[in-house]
Amino acid sequence: MTMTGEIVAISASAIIFLLANLLYKKWTYPLLLPIFTSTLVIIGGLLFIELPYTQYAEWTRGITYLLGPATVALAYPLYHQRRYLKAYALPIVLGLVIGSLAQMTISFYMGKFLRLPEDWNLAVMIKTITTPVALGVGDIIGAKIEVIPSVVIITGMLGAMAIIPLLRILRIDDAIVTGLTFGVTSHGVGTARALKEGEVEGAVSGAAMALTSMVLSVIIPLVFFLFS
Repeated sequence: MTMTGEIVAISASAIIFLLANLLYKKWTYPLLLPIFTSTLVIIGGLLFIELPYTQYAEWTRGITYLLGPATVALAYPLYHQRRYLKAYALPIVLGLVIGSLAQMTISFYMGKFLRLPEDWNLAVMIKTITTPVALGVGDIIGAKIEVIPSVVIITGMLGAMAIIPLLRILRIDDAIVTGLTFGVTSHGVGTARALKEGEVEGAVSGAAMALTSMVLSVIIPLVFFLFS
C-alpha cells in the first residue's frame, strides 16, 4: 500500500499543479497563482477524504527531496547574470539589508501590538527567511518551531501573488527592484515567480534570497545575544 499510496499522492499532486498552471496561463490573476490554487485544492482534498497530512507528507517525500536540487538549480541564472549582479552589487546589498531589517522590525512590533505570544511573534518575525535557515535561526532565538514552516510558506505565496500588482500600481518596472523585492520578502516561492518575469529578475531574486538568509542568520542571533 505504501508504494501505491506514493504513486497516487505524487501523481495527483502533479496533475493538480499542472491543471492550476493551465488555469493561470488562461487567466493570469494573482489569486490564481498555481502554487496557491493547487495548495488549496490539495488541502481540500485531504480534508474531504480524511487523510492525515502526516501520511500525505510521507507519501510525497520524494517531491520534498527535490526541493534541494531545485534550490541549487537557481545558481544557473545567478551565474549567467553574474556581470549584471556585480555591476549593481552595492544597491542590491543595501536594499536587502534595509528591506530585511525594516520588515523584521515592523513585524515584531505589530506582533507586540496584537499581543501574540512571544515565541509565536519571533516565528512570524523571521518569516521572510527561507525555511531551512528560518528553522535554525528560530531554534536559537526560541521561536515556536512548529509555526515557522507554515508562516514562511504563506509569506512566500502572498508575496508571489501581491508583488507584481503592487509594483505596477507604483509604476515600478525595474528588473533589479522587482527581483530584489521577491528575494527579500518571499524567498524561494518568490524567486520562482520572479523567473517568470525574466532571467535578470530571477537572478537578483535568487541572490537576494541567499544573501538575506546569510545576513539574517548572523544578525538575528547576535542581536538576541546582545540584548537578551
